[in-house]
Amino acid sequence: MSKSPRKSALNARESAPVRAKKPARKKNALWNGMDDVKDRRRDAILRSVANVLRNSRLSSLTIQQIADELGMTKGNLYYYFKDKQDILFHCHMRSIDISVRALSEAEALGRGPAEKLHILLVRHIRGIIDDGFGGILQTDLEKIRPAQRKLYVSKRDELERGVRRLIEDGVRAGEFQCADVKMAGFAILGGINWIPKWYRANGPFTSAQISEQMTDFYLRGLRVTGHELLNEGSNLSPK
Repeated sequence: MSKSPRKSALNARESAPVRAKKPARKKNALWNGMDDVKDRRRDAILRSVANVLRNSRLSSLTIQQIADELGMTKGNLYYYFKDKQDILFHCHMRSIDISVRALSEAEALGRGPAEKLHILLVRHIRGIIDDGFGGILQTDLEKIRPAQRKLYVSKRDELERGVRRLIEDGVRAGEFQCADVKMAGFAILGGINWIPKWYRANGPFTSAQISEQMTDFYLRGLRVTGHELLNEGSNLSPK
């Protein structure tokens, strides 16, 4: 006697292997797909832009010239950045992130205010020179969109506050003499920002030498009184 079609279908379903259900993806799980790949590619492009900035000012380049320098199409560049303003913003952020990270490392590694400030300035200068993003430091921030400019300025202010804090700590510890901490901070960071204007990779000094000598110069100015500095200057003679 043959089985009914309905009963045969039931037996077939019962004998079929049960497939394991795919685990549900957590709503807040980190995405490791194409977005991450895009971020890595954007980072690589920014490093290439940094190399271009060693020889050219970003403000004087068109988006087509930037694409040509990087060996990619303008359309491909637009996939990663909205426009030149967006590239400018990301370059600024890469530069300031390096310096803010140096501030955190200096405060963690240094034993006293002078040593912490030394670590910070050396790493800040090396970051500006070695990564190439220092070339955009003289670029007018007004060229960046207001929301992006606000984000960058908040990071820059964090660095400036960190420098002033270390100087103030040094004064309290008796390591520094400084009548105007805010002015000293502006003088130090302003001088460092202009290093890319005269630094040349094929010049007589390495980035390590420049960072150490510039830092020693600034710290010496904080450690000595004006009278001692004038006396020392009077003993200098031209080569």
